Amino acid sequence: MVLEALKTAGTAARHRWALLREREDVQRALKFIQYGLLALIIIYLLFKLSQVGWVEVLGALPESPWFYFFFVLRFLAVPVSEVALYEIIWSLPLIRHFFVFIRKRVYNFAVMGYSGEAFLTLWARRRLGLQSKEILVGVKDNNLLSAFASNAATVVLVIALALTGGLQAGLEAFPGAGWLFSLAFLSAGTLSVLVLVFRDKLMALPKGVMPKLIGVHSGRQLLIIILHAAMYSAALPGAPLMAWMTFIAMQLVLSRVPFLPNQDIVYLGAALSLSPIVGAPEAAVAGMLVAEAGLSQLFNIAMFFATAHLAKTEYRTSPA
Repeated sequence: MVLEALKTAGTAARHRWALLREREDVQRALKFIQYGLLALIIIYLLFKLSQVGWVEVLGALPESPWFYFFFVLRFLAVPVSEVALYEIIWSLPLIRHFFVFIRKRVYNFAVMGYSGEAFLTLWARRRLGLQSKEILVGVKDNNLLSAFASNAATVVLVIALALTGGLQAGLEAFPGAGWLFSLAFLSAGTLSVLVLVFRDKLMALPKGVMPKLIGVHSGRQLLIIILHAAMYSAALPGAPLMAWMTFIAMQLVLSRVPFLPNQDIVYLGAALSLSPIVGAPEAAVAGMLVAEAGLSQLFNIAMFFATAHLAKTEYRTSPA
């Protein structure tokens, strides 16, 4: 009874929101808020980097080749795993469509959260021999399990930092960080429990598929955390591992904020505030973070243009 009421209320709320978003004035307001937030973050970044000193920051860019090697591996971890995930979901060989999943990652990280899922849905409808319902269910269920794995990782990492005393730095990183961590922790924990308890009601995956997907998502999340920490350790080998775990926890928390414009730039702004906990010169930390953000933007732009034509050709039309 309660579950049915929640489903009815959720459906009604989604319908009202869909109608509201179709209004031109609402669309303009949402774009204004998103780009206004991004502009404020960029202004903050320029201010922080000016305080450190642009010459010092540029002179402190990471010299270790391992930093760039681990960055490339971390960038590729998402699209590689997405190919495996959707091969399981749709029972199709998708490795030749690898660049479509590169493009999906670019949309999610450089444009706006979940825009990659919208792109993949439209692409699959036009290019794969699948029914629309099968595509929508696959994308929706995979996204739920991805959120479950990411939420679980956020909860575990935040608890570990709290138990070891490393969380305080994150809570004091910038105004409102405490509220952000608290909301992210509570929402991540709640959503993880809801997915576990109501998985049969929320998802329509065939029997035996869900454990495989959870295994891939969990393995990917662990690999990304390890590569992220290895990347930072390669740039500043003397820093404590707990400091990097705090940085990664911040990135995970920010990734739980829906429809965030350009996650890499937002994370750079938050991470700069954490630089004192590293125990290294501020310019060196800023140089590392700027290199990471700069590489992300360069890769995103390069991959976006490199995959533009690949996402439109070589595929057969699907039924409506």
